[in-house]
Amino acid sequence: MTTKQKFIDMLVQRGMFESQAEQVMEKAMPVIDSTVENYRFTWDRPASEYPEQLYPMIFSTTIKPIALAWIEENKPMAWFKAIFQ
Repeated sequence: MTTKQKFIDMLVQRGMFESQAEQVMEKAMPVIDSTVENYRFTWDRPASEYPEQLYPMIFSTTIKPIALAWIEENKPMAWFKAIFQ
């Protein structure tokens, strides 16, 4: 599983379809990459290259708000919206 797929799976586990999660990640990846100066995540490399503790932290601080904005814009009545609030 790649780093990108790990985050997609985290979104899917919270109710999104994979296609929706992929759209969220397309918005989230540049934001995540811009948080650390002179560093880019290796999105297509094995997720195991990063510590497991990193994933929930990035998810809650960066991906979750982006996902909520995506839901508000594209699926405001989605049953899983509350999970991202």
